[in-house]
Amino acid sequence: MWPDKEAEIDYLNFGYMVDMVADIATNRDLSPSTIGLYGDWGSGKSSLMKLAQKKIEGKNPVNKKEKDKVKTLCIEFNGWLFESYEDTKTSLCGAILDALADEERFSKEVTDYAKELIKKIDFKKILGKGLKYGLDFFLTGGIGTLTDLALSNVLTSIKTNAGEVDAKEIEEILGKFKKEENTRTEIKNFREEFKELLKKSKVENVVVFIDELDRCLPDTVLEVFEAMRLFLFVEGMSFVIGADERLIQYSIKSKYKEIPGNNLDVGKEYLEKVIQYPLHIPQLTRTEVNQYLACLLLKQSLTEEQFNRILEVVYSLKPDQDLTMELLSEKLSDISERCKNDMALARQISSVLAPCINGNPRQCKRFLNTLYMRLDLAKARNVTLDKNTLAKLMLAEYFNPEFFKAVTKPENREIFKTFERGEELNDENPFAAWKDKDWVKNWMMNGTNLGEEDLGKYVYFADVKNRYGQSNLDQLSPSARKCYECLVDGTESNRNNALKLVDSLAPGEKAIIASEVFTVIESSSTMNVAILRSYTDFCVKASMIEEALKKLMELPASRYTAVAYGQLSPFISKLSTEEAKKFNDYLSTNAEVKKTIERHAQLESIIPSKR
Repeated sequence: MWPDKEAEIDYLNFGYMVDMVADIATNRDLSPSTIGLYGDWGSGKSSLMKLAQKKIEGKNPVNKKEKDKVKTLCIEFNGWLFESYEDTKTSLCGAILDALADEERFSKEVTDYAKELIKKIDFKKILGKGLKYGLDFFLTGGIGTLTDLALSNVLTSIKTNAGEVDAKEIEEILGKFKKEENTRTEIKNFREEFKELLKKSKVENVVVFIDELDRCLPDTVLEVFEAMRLFLFVEGMSFVIGADERLIQYSIKSKYKEIPGNNLDVGKEYLEKVIQYPLHIPQLTRTEVNQYLACLLLKQSLTEEQFNRILEVVYSLKPDQDLTMELLSEKLSDISERCKNDMALARQISSVLAPCINGNPRQCKRFLNTLYMRLDLAKARNVTLDKNTLAKLMLAEYFNPEFFKAVTKPENREIFKTFERGEELNDENPFAAWKDKDWVKNWMMNGTNLGEEDLGKYVYFADVKNRYGQSNLDQLSPSARKCYECLVDGTESNRNNALKLVDSLAPGEKAIIASEVFTVIESSSTMNVAILRSYTDFCVKASMIEEALKKLMELPASRYTAVAYGQLSPFISKLSTEEAKKFNDYLSTNAEVKKTIERHAQLESIIPSKR
């Protein structure tokens, strides 16, 4: 299976965006800079950042042996991990300073300076109650200018953002900024000290990758922006932020109320002030979904060298150019045959999956993980599932549950076969309503036929709710259910009718019928010899003699009677000599049955058996 984390291999051919991020982040002329990688959850933001970091570090490797010669320092920060543990501004600044205080990378002068600066980053204390009331005024100058403004100049603006706060309390907060020399010095001088630290370290670029910001609470989001702009926005610094743009704007709007009578979009304007270089990750097209699924599957099947050759082909593709077997046969004829099954499965899944997941790579990976989990679960229960059949059913289960129910409903088995063969359907056929839907057309065209499959075992491992009250009999087709009912009726005529249906049943249905008929025998207080005969005759007809013998020997010998043995005679005649002896020896532990067996033996010695 595949881990749900950022990838270090570019399966999506995003190299052009990786290059863009790396170039901006390491361009000294553009620093300080902030790059926004925008996309939905699961769109590949984290993977793109990981690839960009790998690209940057590959160009400028960290040399731990030559201290103070680190050209580019990459730092990862996940605001979501620090949320609720400590002040996020402190955490972000601390993560950066900790990296610069690494004694393996930097000289003692640099690390000592960094450690001293770390002691000064209790910004929660510095800002006091300011953060609580949203006193970060990017739209009116920011906290960085707060100490240079007169109290009367900002009071009105503060009331706009924190109108529920008492004016006197606001004055006290601002008074604290004006009166405490230490606080003013910390805010005003930190940036200069941080600049000096970078100068001492001789690092040309510090690139901070901030991930999972869109999962954080609004206060956390704004704290990260405050730390970036107020304390860390100096030459040589670059921030790469991966987030869903809509959620970040929502966080800003939830913190800062819109100004009545003003057309200003606070969320949009604020974010534009913070993010200088926005880069939107495109949703995957159908061809890209196919390419991504194929890469995931082939990575598991091929050797590293072979898969790297596949990647070379992938990276040569133009936008919307499909990864096909024809292309692989042309470019990689020596290994293309090994790719056939995975390529076919990727094509089968992508044809239906792509329109339903809005081009989201994570959903592709989750689908494949669920597919392989079910295969493994079934294997653990000694059940073999066909991968392509399971994939086709899962597509219906995930994206069209009502259609999935119709397909897997036992009583619909015969009419589904008609539908699958493309025959004309009358209006009473429940599949008539589905035949013209594009989604179903794509689903039907993927080349895997389900009509002859025993779908019950696939449904067992599906995400089916409300199984309570259901039985195995609910999985039977109408003809299989009729066969069962005729067998348990016990009359000879109905038994014969049931045996005529056996050849038309799926293997899974035969197993269910045998099991359920035997359950009736087990549940009876006295041996029902008519149903016993139905059970053994069915198992002989269904080629399940070995299974039947095992079950019959699980019943206590005391349950059998002389009459029951008479009904078992046709079944025993089908056993091998060794099996027949074993079964008779077991039944002979019952004194009544033993006498019957001995009489049969005497008769056979007079009239030899034709077995």
